[in-house]
Amino acid sequence: MTISKGDVVAIDYVLRDGKGVQIDASAGEPMTYLHGYGNIVPGLEGALDGAAVGSSHEVVVAPHDGYGEHDPEQVKQVPRKMLPKELELKHGTELMVRSPDGNSFGVRVVNYDREHVWLDANHPLAGITLHFSVTIRSSRAASPEELAHGHVHGPGGHHG
Repeated sequence: MTISKGDVVAIDYVLRDGKGVQIDASAGEPMTYLHGYGNIVPGLEGALDGAAVGSSHEVVVAPHDGYGEHDPEQVKQVPRKMLPKELELKHGTELMVRSPDGNSFGVRVVNYDREHVWLDANHPLAGITLHFSVTIRSSRAASPEELAHGHVHGPGGHHG
């Protein structure tokens, strides 16, 4: 059986950066996703299209097919006084902020001094070439409801 659009696919994976440092892994339970609906990064989804259940793959995903290139415009300098006084600043601290139009989104502290803080709204993996080790555990046809909603329902479903 091979994977195609509309299949619910369960994979075991390990994700590493270009230096071989592990970033993420399915850790015990396979990750389940709806193939062909953009629920995983495009480069990995494309590499698994037509792959056989039971097969293993080493997939290298360039930033533009992963979490995007790092956009310097997404790094903003803000006055330190705009952040809560009790906030302990450290490189990599993640915060939720609200834009002027009321939308909340995540940012990371990438630099700071006494007067200013630099916040990065890029995805933490933006600009990084991703190295996936993947084994395809199973595949089944998606239910009509899963297809209509564009993601897997029930245990193990990935909503990414």
